[in-house]
Amino acid sequence: MSLKITAVTPHQLASCLPLFKAYLAFYHVEQSDADCLAFLEARLHAHQARLWLAEDAEVAIGFALMYPGFNSLTLKPNWLLHDLYVAPEYRGSGVSKQLLQTCQAYVLSQGGGDIMLQTAHDNTVAQRLYERNDFVLDTEFRVYYWDGKNT
Repeated sequence: MSLKITAVTPHQLASCLPLFKAYLAFYHVEQSDADCLAFLEARLHAHQARLWLAEDAEVAIGFALMYPGFNSLTLKPNWLLHDLYVAPEYRGSGVSKQLLQTCQAYVLSQGGGDIMLQTAHDNTVAQRLYERNDFVLDTEFRVYYWDGKNT
């Protein structure tokens, strides 16, 4: 495998779309191609996201998508690694690790900060990946979620 990971520009989003749609399908979410492209394009144009694409021989095989924020406690940037996806036929080949390490290197290159992420309680494969790459399970804070649907 000749793995290449590059930052995606808005003009390259079409090459990411099949993987993004597969990621959504993994979570049983359906969105139109046009809505997905418009969403991602808007995030990239507004510098509200950083997207990396992993390719093997110019075939898109995985991606990582981070959103920036800030941490008032550390006074540094805080990145949310929202999406990390590798095509099923490439899982176990180190692509996820390389994407994760690309995210970490990017954060360091921007002056540091931290990366937060979530994964399912039963996704032990992902949990091992994160723990092997210096992510620590948060045992201090409880995470809550509000979706605005009941207002």
